[in-house]
Parts: sequence; C-alpha cells; structure tokens
Amino acid sequence: MSDSCVKLLADKNLTVMFIESATAGYLAHRFSVSPYSGDVLIGGLVCYDAVIKQNVLNISSQLIDEYTPESLEVTQELVKQSQVKFEADLHVACTGLLKHGGSETKDKPVGTFFYCIGYKGKVHSFRSLCNGPSQQKLRSIYSLVCKSVIDVVSNY
Repeated sequence: MSDSCVKLLADKNLTVMFIESATAGYLAHRFSVSPYSGDVLIGGLVCYDAVIKQNVLNISSQLIDEYTPESLEVTQELVKQSQVKFEADLHVACTGLLKHGGSETKDKPVGTFFYCIGYKGKVHSFRSLCNGPSQQKLRSIYSLVCKSVIDVVSNY
C-alpha cells in the first residue's frame, strides 16, 4: 500500500509534508524509504509535546485545553498551520494515543488516532481505532493514512 501511495503522488507530481504527534516521525520515515521519496517528501515535523504544537505551529493553548492535544480539532489546526508554514501539495497531520498516559477516556481509548489531510483547499478528517502493541498500531495507522491519501488524491 505504501509504495502505491508514494508512487501515486510521484506520478501526479504532488508533494507531502507530515506533522506528527503520536506517530513521532513514523509516517515520514516510512515514506522516506520508498524509491519515490525524493520526488514527493518535503519533510516532517514531530510535535509530540504540546509545547511544540503551541510554540512552533501556533496552536492555541485554549484549543488544546478545550479539546486535548489528541483530538480531531487540534489535528485539523495542525494541518492548517502546516499549510501556512510549509509549501507542499498535501499536508498530513496525525495525533493520537499510542499508549497510556495521554488524554484517554472511555470514548477515546488508547489506540485512538486522529489524522487529517489537507489537499486542494480542503481538510479531510479521520478518526481510527488501532489495536495491539505500539508497533502494530503504528503499522495500522500508516496503512490507514496511505489508503486515505490515495482516496483523497484520486477523488478530489
């Protein structure tokens, strides 16, 4: 799935920028090992801690306090700020709960991920629940992001 995703972006001459929290650079890393990475990957920024979200990406503390750092609302804002700061065709942001110790609740258990794809002036938002150990969760969210990138680029 990943090579087909990166190849699709290369075939369409599209570039991508990643803003990652819970995945801590995993998405950009996986893109970087593709033979097409040099054609599509602009880079990635890890904003694991809220201080990076606030100080580097200008996410308001009010938004983080209201919705938590691991939320769809914060993830959408990460994409919007990425679009302001970095020149790329697609902007992908991901937050979530890879392990215990974040903002998990009954309605937002560990394994919940939020990711958004900014493309052609629209932000496409997704929520997924990934199970298993941390490495399995990372592989799962990567596959889901790739599938969603393919869908977004193919349909919009």
